[in-house]
Amino acid sequence: MIDRVDPLPPDVLAAAKASFVWRTIDAELAELAADSLDDGLVGVRANGAARLLTFEAPGVEVEVEVADVGQTRRLTGQLVPPSAASITLQRADGTQETTADDMGRFTFEGVPAATVRLEILQPGASHPVVTSWVAI
Repeated sequence: MIDRVDPLPPDVLAAAKASFVWRTIDAELAELAADSLDDGLVGVRANGAARLLTFEAPGVEVEVEVADVGQTRRLTGQLVPPSAASITLQRADGTQETTADDMGRFTFEGVPAATVRLEILQPGASHPVVTSWVAI
């Protein structure tokens, strides 16, 4: 009803979208480079196989395996090249934190099905690397 009576002006929506981009201006974006769902393996995942995601940013790659564990997900990841890091999993309803070991390995348990992204802060880095949002 509100959309009919008082619709959102297109220029206001465009300005809101443009300002949203600035929320991570101090972070390097790691774009989704590969998703096993895009490789025609949807049927495989439906049979219990894990989903594989690869994010790429200059100087770092983040590989993540997403496995169904009951009603939640387990994310097991690897930083390439390997390095220790603080990692935050972000969802609309909250965050979870963990650390990657010196080999770049990390795990998140009990993650609800949601749209998520990872924020990776490596020791000595001037800014974090943030993955693009992805539904798991």
